[in-house]
Amino acid sequence: MMHCFFRHTALLGAVAAFCLLTAAPQAEARLGTGIGVTLPMGGSSNGSTTNEAVESYAAVTEGQVIQELTVRERGGKLYLTLKVTNNGDAAYTIAHRDGQFYDFALLDDNGKALWHWSDGTAFTQALTSSTIAAHKSEVYKAEIARKDYRKIKDDAVLATAWLTDTPLRLSTRIPHATAHGGSGAIYGTIIIGNGPYWDD
Repeated sequence: MMHCFFRHTALLGAVAAFCLLTAAPQAEARLGTGIGVTLPMGGSSNGSTTNEAVESYAAVTEGQVIQELTVRERGGKLYLTLKVTNNGDAAYTIAHRDGQFYDFALLDDNGKALWHWSDGTAFTQALTSSTIAAHKSEVYKAEIARKDYRKIKDDAVLATAWLTDTPLRLSTRIPHATAHGGSGAIYGTIIIGNGPYWDD
């Protein structure tokens, strides 16, 4: 069984109850499906773009493994973190076709990949494996520089992360600081799929 989680004190109880009572999708998820909330945050009041961080978060459990995706925008940069926790008593091991263990992508509203963390990165082509020991976590991170993020920011809608050679994809909407003197916003969305669902 899969359960979903959101990080926000005010709505934690209500959202958690809803998530636990909602059955996980059985078919491959597509862009725009999932569970979403919008939560206000404090922002700049002088009409300029705030330099404070805004963040979105999604998580899912599958068996004894918990995956958490956090996407954070600060100072024009985008930071992505995938935390994988093994709550089981046995090691969690994934067999990989090559040396790549994980990836991140930014998608537009049509599901097209605008950016992959792995683009331009060389990996060994030998068969490999990754293991998370019992009751331990692994954290995978990526960062998009300000000048690179600026080129795709207006079109990017979803951030997606996954462990390679596994069927689960975890996505959340990309948070954006507002420039209108109002509040920023967090968008939390969980999308569970059984394979790639963008056009790359």
